[in-house]
Amino acid sequence: MLKKYLKDLQDTFNQGDAREESYYKHLENLFLNFAENKKIKDVHITILPKKTEAGNPDFRVWDGKNHITGYIEAKDPSVKNLDRIEDTEQLKRYRTTFPNVILTNFYEFRLYRDGELIEKTFIGRPVIAHKLKTTPPVENQTEFFQLLDKFFSFSLPHVKTAKALALE
Repeated sequence: MLKKYLKDLQDTFNQGDAREESYYKHLENLFLNFAENKKIKDVHITILPKKTEAGNPDFRVWDGKNHITGYIEAKDPSVKNLDRIEDTEQLKRYRTTFPNVILTNFYEFRLYRDGELIEKTFIGRPVIAHKLKTTPPVENQTEFFQLLDKFFSFSLPHVKTAKALALE
């Protein structure tokens, strides 16, 4: 699963004209494949969902009806230092508004729960992909799957109105 994902990222990168959004389909497929392999039912991923009270995260992971699992904010694979992104106003807003958020540059993944970083890992080295123009080997597969297990174990009810809240 991760080997194919990294190869797909590399193929897109090697085209030479990719933007951040060009990689979204690969991340979506990775998360859906993980959910399918773990037999997690009713996983829907919305790429570029409608604006929320905190802004526009790149992905919303939910059951397609009422329960939101979490949000994913992706940065271009050329972004090498997610520490700087972590301290931006945008990510601070997401971390304070959404209780389950992943920040990624498609190679490194950071999971935040209730605003706090609880887990991070990387699955490949972007320097190999970008400088050597070859697919990096898979790294930290176990840690990555543990991070996704934690992400998918969270569920937030999706409530749109005060009336809906009163009925719950």
